[in-house]
This record gives sequence, structure tokens and C-alpha cells, in this order.
Amino acid sequence: MILYPTETIYALGVNALDETAVAELFKVKGRADGKAVSWLVRTIDDVERYGVLSPRARRIAECFLPGPLTLVVPARAEVSRSVTASDGTISFRISPDPIAQEVIADFMAQHDAPLTCTSANKSGEPTESTPEAILRQLGEMSALVDTVVDDGPRSGIASTVVKVVGDTVEIIRVGAIPAEHINAT
Repeated sequence: MILYPTETIYALGVNALDETAVAELFKVKGRADGKAVSWLVRTIDDVERYGVLSPRARRIAECFLPGPLTLVVPARAEVSRSVTASDGTISFRISPDPIAQEVIADFMAQHDAPLTCTSANKSGEPTESTPEAILRQLGEMSALVDTVVDDGPRSGIASTVVKVVGDTVEIIRVGAIPAEHINAT
């Protein structure tokens, strides 16, 4: 498990296609099974490898990615439903943070898989701004974090989460990108 920075906050990453690794991630976070986690990828082409981008989803992606956007789209048929949300969607992030970009480039080159991009905190608790504080919060579960990429404090606003299926756009969480910017796209 990797603790790494994004442009907003620190994230916890495991192989997004590995059910066992994702289960371990949920254990560390104290998160209920069955909740989906976002996937960090390098490019919009990577999003299309695993997800279905409608023309509207593509416009939103091209406008706001890389950036503080989590884009939720339907999974491709060949993606195992065991690694998608219950509605068959996947959430994607492309971080503009140079450290996060390096982490995902190395990870995908090594594993040919996306990395999870879920907030580095215990479920339901605030997200701390430094790796030291995050590891303290995780307590004994922090022993499952193999790699820590420390690039100083992060305290940005969480990403805006937008679900796009066909032409239907649903803003699930307003974050760093205002809703009116998404709706204007």
C-alpha cells in the first residue's frame, strides 16, 4: 500500500484491479465493503481503457483533467464487476501533482493497472495534512502501508465528484471545482 500526495490531499493506493489489495485497503480505512474507490490513472486514454466516455463525459474530462475532478463513468464490459461500484461505474482521477504523476506512471509501468486514489484517513474521520499525522490516525493499521511518499503538507479542498452517464451529469460532491463550471461544460 502506498501513501502518496495529490494536488489536494494525501491518498492511499493499491492495485485497483486486485480484489485482495482493495479489501486490505478497506480494512486499513475501516471502510465498509462494497463502497467503490477512485482510481488514479495517467491520461484520458487510461480512463477510456476501463471506462466508457460519452461525448459529454469526454468534454468534461478534457476541460478539467488533470485536476481536482473525480469523474464517474460506466465501466467497460470487460472490467470485473468485483472492482466497480454496485451500479457498474468507476471513479477516475488524473492528478496534476508532479509527485502523483510520477507515482502513477511508475505504478502503471510496473503493474499495468490503475492505483486506488482514496483519501488517506480512517473512514468518517478528517483527512490529516501530513504523512506522519495520517499514519498516527491509522494507528496499528499503518503497518500495512509499505511505501510513504512524503512531499510536505497537503490541505487542499477535496475533488469535485461528477457522474456522467450518456448526457446525464450528476454532481455527487462539490469540491475544488464549482458546480457551475461543470454544468457549463
